[in-house]
Amino acid sequence: MRKPEELLQRLHEIVDRPIRIMVVCGAHNQAILRYRLREELPSRLELVSGPGCSVCVMPAGHVDAFVKVALQPDVITTTCEDLLQVPGSRESLASIRQKGALVEVISSPRDCLDVARRNPDKIIVYPAVGFEATAPSVAETILEAASEGITNFCVIPSIRLLPPTIDSIMCDPEVDIDGLLCSDHVTTISDTEAYTALAKKYNISCCIAGFDKSDILRGLISMVMQIRHGVSLFDDSSAVIYSSEDNQNARRMVSEVFFAVDTAWRGLGTIAESGFVIRDELSLYDATKRFNVRFGEGEERCSCHCDMIISGRGLPPDCPSFGMACTPQNPIGPCMISSEGICASYFKYNLEPSRAAQHA
Repeated sequence: MRKPEELLQRLHEIVDRPIRIMVVCGAHNQAILRYRLREELPSRLELVSGPGCSVCVMPAGHVDAFVKVALQPDVITTTCEDLLQVPGSRESLASIRQKGALVEVISSPRDCLDVARRNPDKIIVYPAVGFEATAPSVAETILEAASEGITNFCVIPSIRLLPPTIDSIMCDPEVDIDGLLCSDHVTTISDTEAYTALAKKYNISCCIAGFDKSDILRGLISMVMQIRHGVSLFDDSSAVIYSSEDNQNARRMVSEVFFAVDTAWRGLGTIAESGFVIRDELSLYDATKRFNVRFGEGEERCSCHCDMIISGRGLPPDCPSFGMACTPQNPIGPCMISSEGICASYFKYNLEPSRAAQHA
């Protein structure tokens, strides 16, 4: 097994032209910044960010729906911590919690059922945000609630699908992407054939990689070699292998609970069949139907350039607000609010060390 320095040397040897790779996953962006990889890579190998943080692409209209339901009588909203601060048109879940709304932070969808069992006189609402890899756990929770007859629990479905969204981004000639660095998460439920199709459609390389420095470097080497040889494929040889039975069960649960519809993304507009909604036969567990709430357009009050950053057209330093008006202590946009947002990661690993050194 080659050491990271050997892999870096190999990359410097094989990069013989300008190459732009989109880092799809927010956790990959974190790792790349933590390892300070951009400083070590060949100058002609550029890494840009993609829409790989589900909180960052949550539009104001969806947050408005979360807020509206959370303000209903006898409702407890259970949510992941990152979603709390994301602004809607006027309020966030955090701001209404300060005013008395019942909002609890949980770590997994199944925690909602424990809250429901402890509070039979309340309706427990879970805003289900995330990409397709989160869908099986949400589907499993809904099916478990149905089998146990738990009726005081429901979900606001706001799960998004990456392949159609990347397809939409790639249609923009300004993006000019040569490859997609993907994470292991895509193998849990996403159809890997979708990424193979993307590779062929846009003549790009795709590769799954882990989160260690060596894993990322091996993924980049794979893509550079594909580009050099004019090959467009989806390399999943480094993926964590899930049993076919586990994958089949996950897909079965997801198809039993959800189906795909056109969905709005913050900064990217509405993308065809890029989100999941709950099937009518499980409408008891759909909070949008239970509370008669629709996802409106909302009013984006954000003055930052998150839309440019999550579509591969720039990096955080290209935004005039980054590190100045927009910081983790005073975040303006979702890319700084979320711990997996590219702006928050850029600030943590690029700006905070230098600021700490100035005050040493």
